[in-house]
Amino acid sequence: MIRIVAGVDGSAHADRALRWAVQEAQAHGAELELVLAYSSQFPGFTSTARVRQAGPVTSRRSTLVDANQAIAEQTLDGVVARNRALLDQVTWTTTLTPVLASSAAQALVEAGDEADLVVVGSRGLGGFGTLLLGSTSYRTAGHAPCPVAVVPDVEAPIGAPRHIVVGIDASRGARRALRWAIEEAALRDVPLTVAHGYHLPTMMLLGGLQSHGPLDQVRADASHTAEHVVARALEIVDVPSGVQVDRVITMGSAAGLLVDLADDDTLLVVGTRGHGAIGRMVLGSVSHQVLHHATCPVVVAP
Repeated sequence: MIRIVAGVDGSAHADRALRWAVQEAQAHGAELELVLAYSSQFPGFTSTARVRQAGPVTSRRSTLVDANQAIAEQTLDGVVARNRALLDQVTWTTTLTPVLASSAAQALVEAGDEADLVVVGSRGLGGFGTLLLGSTSYRTAGHAPCPVAVVPDVEAPIGAPRHIVVGIDASRGARRALRWAIEEAALRDVPLTVAHGYHLPTMMLLGGLQSHGPLDQVRADASHTAEHVVARALEIVDVPSGVQVDRVITMGSAAGLLVDLADDDTLLVVGTRGHGAIGRMVLGSVSHQVLHHATCPVVVAP
């Protein structure tokens, strides 16, 4: 991992995500870029006009005095000042990105084109107080070309993960998530749990209700298939010998299983389950539910 992007907006939620991003940058020896997107009133400012510099933000002169830009500069200065002691432990830069209204996710997605990981808070200043997952977080996780870490808004401090849980199914996205989780577990020398939740096939279940024997066979077949899915994924993805891997295979909700396995010291990893450009536009049901209900950081791998 070479470059990590952290979305900031001056909120406490974003600051918490930034601190987690600093920890990740330290672990990987990666460069960290703070990206703040702000709404510009001038058509000449677009999401592609990015201003990057090393160190804290300083004043800039322009023939067009944009009040929003001035506020954005002050906000970014404040973020840097509050977190300067941590930031100086890594190599860091800042970026102000003018966008059209309500397009902060677009700026982060574009920044993700050149990043190995994008980190965002579960909600920022633009979210409703009772909304567990903000629109920027959701859209970034669903569209970014690189993995996206969503850090929850919780009171307890979030430290380095001591346990990694990854959700697995038969999709390519799940295997990419597994590779990411394995690399992270190997780097941090923490145990990895590979989890798979499955349901009985609806048509087979309805047919098997006529007698107890066939229903038992349906259950046995479904369990065998689930075990094969996990075994096949671990077979395809190379697991270093030093990584401790546990398997949890349970009939029931995959999202519920993942959330139940996680605690405050866990990092959850899931795939978007998207296929192609259209599929990537919407998160799968499991990743969507996990992002809404997990109380630990969640990484969504495209």
